[in-house]
Amino acid sequence: MSGIAEHIIRATEAGGSLVAIDFEGQSISWRALADAIAELDVLLAEAGIGKDAVIGLLGRNRPEQLVSFISILGSDRGLLLINAIRPAHMVAEEVAGLGLGCLIGSRADLAEHVVSAGQASGTLVLAVEVRAGRVVFEQLMPLRASTFRLREANTLIEIQTSGTTGAPKRIPVSERTISASLRDGVRSAKGTVENFELKPQSSPTLMFSPLVHTSGTFNTLMSVFEVRPIVLFEKFDAERYRQALVKYRPKFAPLPPTAIKMMVDSDATREDFASVRAVRAGTAPLSVELQQAFEEKFGVPVLTTYGATEFMGVVTSWTLEDHQNFAHSKRGSVGRVSKGVQLRIVDPATREEVARGEQGILEAKLDRIDGGKEWIPTTDLARLDADGFLYIAGRADDAIIRGGFKVMAGKVADVIKLYPGVFDAIVLGVADERLGEVPVAVVEAYPGADLDVSAIKLFAKDNLSPYEVPVRIHVVPSLPRTVSDKISRPAVKELLAKLS
Repeated sequence: MSGIAEHIIRATEAGGSLVAIDFEGQSISWRALADAIAELDVLLAEAGIGKDAVIGLLGRNRPEQLVSFISILGSDRGLLLINAIRPAHMVAEEVAGLGLGCLIGSRADLAEHVVSAGQASGTLVLAVEVRAGRVVFEQLMPLRASTFRLREANTLIEIQTSGTTGAPKRIPVSERTISASLRDGVRSAKGTVENFELKPQSSPTLMFSPLVHTSGTFNTLMSVFEVRPIVLFEKFDAERYRQALVKYRPKFAPLPPTAIKMMVDSDATREDFASVRAVRAGTAPLSVELQQAFEEKFGVPVLTTYGATEFMGVVTSWTLEDHQNFAHSKRGSVGRVSKGVQLRIVDPATREEVARGEQGILEAKLDRIDGGKEWIPTTDLARLDADGFLYIAGRADDAIIRGGFKVMAGKVADVIKLYPGVFDAIVLGVADERLGEVPVAVVEAYPGADLDVSAIKLFAKDNLSPYEVPVRIHVVPSLPRTVSDKISRPAVKELLAKLS
C-alpha cells in the first residue's frame, strides 16, 4: 500500500465518529469515510480492477464527490479528475477518449450522454450518493473492457490546468510530489506527517476551491492528512462564508483575490474575522490596493503565495513574521522561496540568469518534482530582490507591443479595476494594421452598477501612460471564467470577436 493510502486510512481511524465533512448541515464522519474506502476497494477488486488502474471521478464541490476523491486514493488507486461543471456532451466526449476501467460520479452528473460514453468504452460506471451520513456506491454499467487505462509509474493523480490562457492540459502528479507538498504544508504542525501522530483538529477548512483544481485537490488532501474537518461550499458566497466564519471560527482562511474583493464589498465586519490569524491568498494576482483594503477593513494580514498546477503547491509565500517585518516595504511581493525550492530569473532571449533586482522569466527547481535536478520554466515575468522576495510582473505572453511600446496587460487591468463600479477586468492585445497590436479592455460591472465607458477611459488616461490606455472598452454582464474562477482568456477572445 502506498504511503498516501496508508495515511488516509490512519486519518479516518484517528477521526473516528467525529465530523469529517459538513455540507449545508449534512455531515459525514471519518468512520463513514473509512467504510466508503473499504466498500469501493471491494467493488473494484470484484470487478477485476487492480491497484494499477486509473479511476475517473466526475468532480465538483459536493459531499459525494469529495468522499469519492478520498476513497479512490484511500483504496490505493490512481485518480483522474474530470471537470463535471460543463455541458454533458463535453464531459461525454472526454470520457469517450479516456479508456477508463471505472468512472464514478453523482447521479446528476452521470447524464445519459456520459453513461453511454462509458458504456461504449466498456467502463464500469458507479453512481455515488450520501444517504443519512452513509456513502453508497451503485453500479450503473458493468466492466466490459479487458484492457483499460493504467497509471504511469509513480503517478497518483492526473489533474487538468485551469485553462486560463488556452485549452486545459492534463498533468500527471506523482505521489512523491504530493507527499512532499503535504509535508511542507504541515511543517509548522510539529511534524504531523513525518511522525504519523495523527490528532483530530478542531479548526476546520472552509473549502470552496474547486475539487478539480489544484487548490481544491491540495486543500482536501491537506485536511485529511491533518484530520481536519472540511466545511464544503459548492461555490463562494460572501454571506454564507461570513456565517461560516462566525459558526466555526477558523484560524486561517484561504481566499483567492475574487473572494477577497467580494468580502471587502460585503457587510462582513472585523468581529466576523475575529478568530482568523491570517488569510492566505493565491491562485491569481492580488493587487496591492485590494490587499490594503482588506487588511484595513478586517485587521487581518493577507499572506500571498505563488504556485502552479505543475508544482502541486506553492513555491513562495509570506509568513506572519515576514508580514510583521516587511508588510509595507515589500508590498506587491508574493513572498519568499519555500523549503526545497530554488528560483532564478533568466533573460528571455539568452536564458542566462540575470542579476538580482532585474526582470526576466522565472524558473524553478523543486525537490518534490524530480529531486531538484532540472530548472522548470514558467511564462511569468518576475524579479527577485536582495532579500529574496519575489515579485511577479505578469505573464510574458501578456505583453502587448503597441507601435514599439510595451504594454503590460495586467497592469492596465489593475488600474481599470480601481474605477468605482468595476468588479473585474481583463485587457488583451488585438491586432492593428498600423501599430501591430493595441490593448482592448473587457469590463464586468458590479450588479446594478451603470458604467460609463467614456468616464472609465478618462480615468485610465489619468492613471496610465498614453500608449497603455485601451483603444476600446467593452462592458459585459459577466466575464467568462474557468473552474478555478479565473477569467478565461480564450473565451474573452471569442467574446471580443463578436463585440468587434
